[in-house]
Parts: sequence; C-alpha cells; structure tokens
Amino acid sequence: MNLTIKTFRILLLATGLMSLSGMSLAQKGSAPGPVRFRLKSSAVPNNGGALPIKYTCDGESISPPFTWNDPPEGTKSFAMTMHHIPPGDEAEHVYIVLYNIPANVRALPENSKDIGTWGQHTMRKKETGYTPPCSGGGGAKIYTATLFALSVPELKIDAPPGLATREQLLAAMQGKVLASTYLDVTYLRGANAPNASSNGMNSGSSSSSGSQRSQTAKP
Repeated sequence: MNLTIKTFRILLLATGLMSLSGMSLAQKGSAPGPVRFRLKSSAVPNNGGALPIKYTCDGESISPPFTWNDPPEGTKSFAMTMHHIPPGDEAEHVYIVLYNIPANVRALPENSKDIGTWGQHTMRKKETGYTPPCSGGGGAKIYTATLFALSVPELKIDAPPGLATREQLLAAMQGKVLASTYLDVTYLRGANAPNASSNGMNSGSSSSSGSQRSQTAKP
C-alpha cells in the first residue's frame, strides 16, 4: 500500500510539473494566434510584388492605394512611412512620411492627400507629400511601406508644417507603437525608361528587405 501511495505521489508531482511547464510556454507566447493587423494594397496583391508603373516616376507619380484591418485594441491613430535603403553609406530614401491618420481610417486611396498629416520625403528637399520610386541602377529595388498603430490620437513633431522627416517621426513614436505591419513592393526600371534621366531625383541601388525591416521594426 505504501508503495502505491509513493508511486501515486511521484506521478502527481510529475503531472504538476508538466502543467506548470505548459503554462509557462503558453505565457511566453509559444503558440501565437493568427496575425490580423496587416497592410495591403490592391495595386500589389502579394508582399514583395511589383509596383505598377502608374505609381512611379515613369508613370503618373501618384501614391498607391493601401488598406488595413484589425488594428490592436487601444489604437488611437496611425502613421505610415515608405522608404528604401541603398547599399553602402548612402542615406535612406524616403517616399512617404504620414502621421495623425484617424483611428477609424482603414484605407488610403490612390493619390491620397487629405488624410492625416504629411511630412517631407528625401528626393527633393523641403517638399511635402508622396514622391514616387525612381531609383536607377541595375536590378529591381525594394521599397518598404510600414504602417504603425499608435496609442495616442495625435503626434506633435517639432518641425515646420509639412516638413517632418522620417527620423523625426520615428523619434516621436517612441513608446507609442502598439503594433506595426509592412508591405514590400519592388520596381525595376528599364534602361530606356521614359524618365530615367530627366526627373532630377536621386537614384538608389538594391538592398535586402531584411535590412529595411530591421529599421522599421524599431521606431
């Protein structure tokens, strides 16, 4: 009888340890649920897909459409950036700086200008709004659009109206980002592209999406 009780206690202890181990793993998020907060574009159905020429300097130079859904609970506004990181020591190229997007917004239509507060891009100094990808050089370039769900309804950035930079935006969002989601788009310019040498914009070179995401994940 004593052996039976001892064996039972050992089994009970082992079962308890297994339960605690499973609880610990669950608390650490070992089996996360599906990701619902996701940035999409009807112009680029798949992440990493080709950006239609319409939204580049070789086309109409208007901003592409974006949509998203299921932001995290407590979201009070959104912000968006779009950038490309050239190789070497060249500074990043910034195409979108947009913030104070109202919490009830779930889409930016193409050529959007009246939703949120626009900052400046880097292709021309002190110019507000969207600037289209126009990177020359060999190979397709990767441009990363990132949407941030924020815990505050409004960001105040110490910059002249319309001239907030991506760097200033990322600094202002510190400690206020509930979640972020990105969409990579690619564009390959031909050697004889219509605006290849006449648009006056900086040219970039290819870079890996991994290095871009490492900078967007830590605003």
